[in-house]
Amino acid sequence: MAFAAALGLLAACGGGGGGGTADNAPATLKVGVIPIADVAPLYLGMKMGFFEQEKLTIEPQQFAGGAEILPAVQSGDLQIGFSNTTSMLIAASKGLPVRIIAQGVQEGATEPESWTHLFVRGDSDIRSPKDLAGKTIAINTLQNINDVMTKAALEKHGVDVSTLQFTEVPFPEMNQALEGGDVDAIVVVEPFRTIAEKNGYRDMMPTIFDVDPGLTVATYFTMQPYIEQNQDVVERFVRAMNNSLTYAADHPDDVRATLGSYTKIPAELIGQVRLPKWGTDLNRPSIELMGRLSTQYGLIDQEPNVSELIWQPGAS
Repeated sequence: MAFAAALGLLAACGGGGGGGTADNAPATLKVGVIPIADVAPLYLGMKMGFFEQEKLTIEPQQFAGGAEILPAVQSGDLQIGFSNTTSMLIAASKGLPVRIIAQGVQEGATEPESWTHLFVRGDSDIRSPKDLAGKTIAINTLQNINDVMTKAALEKHGVDVSTLQFTEVPFPEMNQALEGGDVDAIVVVEPFRTIAEKNGYRDMMPTIFDVDPGLTVATYFTMQPYIEQNQDVVERFVRAMNNSLTYAADHPDDVRATLGSYTKIPAELIGQVRLPKWGTDLNRPSIELMGRLSTQYGLIDQEPNVSELIWQPGAS
């Protein structure tokens, strides 16, 4: 498992920091991301020069999910990563010195704005959430936010979640897996939700929204030892990232123009993609909720200290 690998690298945590970076010196950051709409602000911020203004060069590195990004940040192959909240909570519960440094993306505040949905084929005999009992559901990585929130959402509909079977399928391969009958349902985000709709698949429910509208789905993070050696760099990244998040929230057309540069969504569908919610507030109550749910479903033994998990600029 990815977390076991990360634990094995504990002694090397924060690798790549070297002797630290002088204040305001140029720096290059490899940032682990997923090829989904959620990370559009990072790419847009690069285009708009927000990172360049902070003397930062960003090199995005694509992964299937946050659980794979974590070990790469832990080993120092990446300096910063984008990961779902659950993966951060699991890592913290295992004693890894992960630190959330900036907001990544939130679920929509209203159902029309929600963008994490569960789909079945149009010809499926699954007609209600209760019909998913005992079925196989594809999520992008196991033991992540879609694992926890899909269980929580289905349990609200009376499903015995112990009967569910989850299988790991990268987002870009989800629709193909459903079409081929490899799985009974898929949990997707944009742009793959729009593709699922165009394929005629049946939208069963907005999984995360059903549990907590506006929940912090994912954040940008690094390791405490890296912060200690490169605090100025991290603070500059946070400033640039916050500017990027704010700009993305206010300029949806610019976001859409960026999507085609790093996702596989067909150009004709870019205008139809529902954009996630972006902002700079970490929504701490939703992170605490994720801690409780992760404990409830056995992903962690006890809730980690959220105050320690969330790093504050200006603090070492």
